[in-house]
Amino acid sequence: MRKPVPIELPDLDDHDFDDLVGEARALIPVLLPEWTDHNPGDPGVVLVELLAWLTEMQLYQVDQLPQSHNLKFLKLLGGPGWEPPGTGGLDAAVRQSVATLHERYRAATADDYEYLVRTVWPEQPQAAGLPGVRRVRCVPGRNLDGPDPDAPAPAHVSVVVLPEPGGQGGTHPLPTEALTTAVHEFLDPRRILTVRHHVVGPEYVDLTVSADLALREDAVPEHALADALDRLQDFYDPFIGGDAGDGRGFGQSAYPSEVYSVLEQSPSTDYVENVRLAPAGADGASGADHIALDAHQLARLTGVDLTAYGNYGRTYSSAWRLPG
Repeated sequence: MRKPVPIELPDLDDHDFDDLVGEARALIPVLLPEWTDHNPGDPGVVLVELLAWLTEMQLYQVDQLPQSHNLKFLKLLGGPGWEPPGTGGLDAAVRQSVATLHERYRAATADDYEYLVRTVWPEQPQAAGLPGVRRVRCVPGRNLDGPDPDAPAPAHVSVVVLPEPGGQGGTHPLPTEALTTAVHEFLDPRRILTVRHHVVGPEYVDLTVSADLALREDAVPEHALADALDRLQDFYDPFIGGDAGDGRGFGQSAYPSEVYSVLEQSPSTDYVENVRLAPAGADGASGADHIALDAHQLARLTGVDLTAYGNYGRTYSSAWRLPG
């Protein structure tokens, strides 16, 4: 982003009394040659000096901006309800107004919608008493609240909000109607006039994982299987999952290669084989090369089947299913 170029304000008070009198005396021979007495006692020179004195005062006042003018200009920027801060004087009022001008208000781009819901919405009075919004994703050109969410919808914008855990949906929550309604009303005066916006929750795509683990000689099979399950659950978690640990991304497709990478990080695992990734309810015997997700969808791990091979050819298995 380009840095703003500072505006150089002109110096209007650039002439003093001596400059003004000198310029006036220099014009006398040109404008009135018969005026030959330029001594301080001449009535005409006295008048020139008087006018120069008055002009110098006017120039000084023109170059000053009274505090009342500054406050009126700040009120013009802030709107009818603007009031200066109670402390700090004019400097604090200017800082407040400049900070407000740099704050985004209008939602014109997808990033604007996400920024406003993530940053500005929590400070609004109507957000009090409602579940917090942990993550947000804006999907332009789609009406995810309509009868055909997959169809293109020009001039529509859908805002997908993931609330804080603990509400309806358990570990994979959905926003309440009160939350979506309040966020919709918050965005309504900020949207572009011709845009229709919708606030919805994420759509979860269920998947299952199965894999074979070859354990190290010193590994405890029960601990190794529990550790592998924890790692997979954390990786697909909408709040702490993903490579960055801040939640698996919206629309991020699932690949078997990710499962290999996650399981091989376990200190109990020597190597991993036969990873199979399948949509929930499908036959996972062969697995899929990947599970594609749309921009408003999140992956949800609903089942894990692990087989571990330990010392002396012993086989251990573990199965887990998402409750509910």
